[in-house]
Amino acid sequence: MNEGNGATQVQDVVTNPIFNHGLPKPGPVAAWPGFTGPTSVTGHMNGALYFPGNGATYVEVPSTPDLNLGYGSFYLEAYVAPVQCGANAYYPILDKWDATGQNGYTFYLEGVGPGQVRAALRLGGATFTSSTNFAANFQPPATGTWTKVAVKVDGGNGAFYVNGNPAGTFTAPSGSTSNTLPLWLGALHTPPSGLFHCEIGLDEVRIDKINPTFSTP
Repeated sequence: MNEGNGATQVQDVVTNPIFNHGLPKPGPVAAWPGFTGPTSVTGHMNGALYFPGNGATYVEVPSTPDLNLGYGSFYLEAYVAPVQCGANAYYPILDKWDATGQNGYTFYLEGVGPGQVRAALRLGGATFTSSTNFAANFQPPATGTWTKVAVKVDGGNGAFYVNGNPAGTFTAPSGSTSNTLPLWLGALHTPPSGLFHCEIGLDEVRIDKINPTFSTP
């Protein structure tokens, strides 16, 4: 997420087994306060990208086998900087959930009150939320709190983390996440019912397949 003004590719820095580079949409990365594509802002580590939450500004990564994660074994992580929008707002992080087949995954934030959000995971036909709230106070391009959020599923046991600390557990459903939808960063193919979108900054997004010996950093 370090791309600057004019970038036409958002680069994947880890090959697994290929690079999953993304395409900024609806246009190249823009300098603040431009909104012709994802906007370059100051991040947790160097640069980051800001998304206005309008559903039309995002990064699209083509579907590949390594993005079709097994329901019982995966890890999602990102540094997030949500803008204050209040309760019943959603803030998209990443999405590869197919509404027709009710399979895939969505990682997002949900507003729970003034200046507070929590992490949420949609997996197959179920949705889970973290037990820990944190600040929504980002004022782009540079002011506000960056928070590391993560969710891990290992053998059906699910857990949320906020800044590395446990933030709730859940029992994950069984099934396959395989679908042909591209992965979106900063927007959702199908928004959660009853919620309205809000703005978010994203940095250091991580998507991993894991094995039973994986430990959360």
